[in-house]
Amino acid sequence: MIAKALAALLCGYALFVLWRGRLWLPVTLPIGARHARWAAGLWLGYGLPALVALAIWGKLATIGGLAVEFAPLARAIDLLPGMIGFGTVAAGLAGGSALGLVATWWRARRGRAPWTAGDARSIMPQDGGELLPAALLAVSAGVTEELFFRLALPLAVAMLSGSGLAGCVVGTGCFALQHRYQGWIGVVATAIGGALMTGLYFGSGGLWLPIVAHALTDLNALVLRPAVSAWLRRRRR
Repeated sequence: MIAKALAALLCGYALFVLWRGRLWLPVTLPIGARHARWAAGLWLGYGLPALVALAIWGKLATIGGLAVEFAPLARAIDLLPGMIGFGTVAAGLAGGSALGLVATWWRARRGRAPWTAGDARSIMPQDGGELLPAALLAVSAGVTEELFFRLALPLAVAMLSGSGLAGCVVGTGCFALQHRYQGWIGVVATAIGGALMTGLYFGSGGLWLPIVAHALTDLNALVLRPAVSAWLRRRRR
């Protein structure tokens, strides 16, 4: 059962990676269609399969608590539930957001696009009409990718191999490779980000904090910085 579920998860992963942004929807979406399609693809490829797998394994409770399969690894790296709280994460996000806005201001003054780690031009909003769909994509990514890459996929590997470390390595590696369209810098950046999110899962003892941190990070990159950049460029005209 676990092996079949793992195979299904990997199939969903492969489908989304191969056909990223090409999901056909039987509705017309004239504004922000590509972001809405990507958001739908995230739920179909990652979110729903992860939830179904967790339900089949009787592991839905691991969304709100650290899975026992990861407990030995958490003890080995001395990162136990309760060691990281929202205040620490909020401070880190605020600092990162401030640095990103400073870089955005500097680039906007020179007529350049907002700063991103890697080449993210293919997913950046092109105008104000795409900001709301981009926000939908950012929140969807925060929820679905954490469910899949931080929990369901690593948990399946851990249950099969008996190694929580193997599960985390596979989950983080697949998460990074999914961003190969951003170039090697984007792959490295997302690998580091994925490892940090795994640390948040261990240190907070649940998936909620990584989900919030991931969603806010993406909202910053896909909505806040593009909106500020566009406003600054308009002021310069």
